[in-house]
Amino acid sequence: MSCFRLLITIEQMNQELQARLRRLGVVKGARNLKSRREGERSPAPGRRPLPQSRPGPRDDEPQSLETLLPGLRLAETADGACYTLDKVYPLTHRHGAGELADLLAADTSVAALFLADERLAGLNFRDFLFLDTETTGLGGAGTIAFMVGVAYYEADAFVVRQYFLRDHGDEPAMLLLLDELMGDRPGLITFNGRSFDLPLLDGRFLMNRLPSDVQERPHIDLLPPARRLWRLRFQSCALSSLEEAVLDLARTHEDVPGWMIPALYNNYLRTGDGRELSRVFYHNRIDLLSMVTLAARVLRHCGQPDPGDHPLELLGLGRWQADLGLVAEAEKSLRLAADPELPTPLYRQALTHLAYLLKRDERREEALPVWQQLACTSFEDVTAHVELAKHFEWHEPDLAEASRWTEEALALVRRNGDDTVLGELEHRLARLQRKRQRDREP
Repeated sequence: MSCFRLLITIEQMNQELQARLRRLGVVKGARNLKSRREGERSPAPGRRPLPQSRPGPRDDEPQSLETLLPGLRLAETADGACYTLDKVYPLTHRHGAGELADLLAADTSVAALFLADERLAGLNFRDFLFLDTETTGLGGAGTIAFMVGVAYYEADAFVVRQYFLRDHGDEPAMLLLLDELMGDRPGLITFNGRSFDLPLLDGRFLMNRLPSDVQERPHIDLLPPARRLWRLRFQSCALSSLEEAVLDLARTHEDVPGWMIPALYNNYLRTGDGRELSRVFYHNRIDLLSMVTLAARVLRHCGQPDPGDHPLELLGLGRWQADLGLVAEAEKSLRLAADPELPTPLYRQALTHLAYLLKRDERREEALPVWQQLACTSFEDVTAHVELAKHFEWHEPDLAEASRWTEEALALVRRNGDDTVLGELEHRLARLQRKRQRDREP
């Protein structure tokens, strides 16, 4: 038996055991926990409890999620129940610098082109379900999604719905509800969902012996585009970092760091206290809203780059366009990115990508001034010098000029003590000298 099949068998046995225990009244989780004041006793059989005044909850008294989250309801299915919480926003709701309606004006064909998935072009953004999970761990056997947040456009509103497990036994019900909602929306939008959320959910469907196509659906994972556009500009492309740097959004004190979330859920299962866990609902909801405005921002950059965009964003976009073979678009972006105000290494990077783009497009004459500009700003790398030497040796024969650029490259290499290309340059210079000698001979 393979390890994977063994894991499935163990998981199924565990679920069957939990079901038997529940039928016997033995449960684990928050659904059957009773909150009681410390020191409070149950009345003796046959005696009525004495009336007591009931002040508000003390700071150290557990509070239920039902009290903390108005609108939380229990959704029943053929395989149990789980909590759901809906929050509805108008399309004019501002999240950071954008409105939720902005994405509806975006063109899905741009996403289809840049993500190389033609299926996306046949959809509009009302066909997509935003999805984000909160889990009991970072992956591996036994990790489950105790909360699945989804969001979608509905008529003139935007709905955020959060499914929550009172304990692990609610998982089949949650998966059934999620699958039902996905039935009307073929597309998915996530942030790092391709690597984490979707494989996790697909595995949980499998463990519960439920069919799933969650990994085969048209999917926009926003993390790879975000890295393409912003990794040169910002140290982190985490969603929370992009909120501050790109979306002009600051979370409130209600938020909780992601690394704390599994521990908060485990504490909830032990105590039934929902005070800290209510912050996880906030965290998940903001993640979903941020995906909406981030998606609109990404597609605007890709579909309608602006000269006012930051040069490093334009550089990232130009490199991406070049990789996709969009030569004209890449050239425009890279020329805009080549801003002399950039730090020299990044300025040279923009020029280098532009020069190679023109060279690959057989536009060597246009690449020539770019190589020359690069060579004038290079004090260690001799790539531009070598390209100029090649050009004047083979494409626009001028052996004196080819020799001059080779000699400049040799001088830089010797000064910097770089032996990696020394032999190649010496060989090139010797060949050029022989050619010049032959040209001088009668």
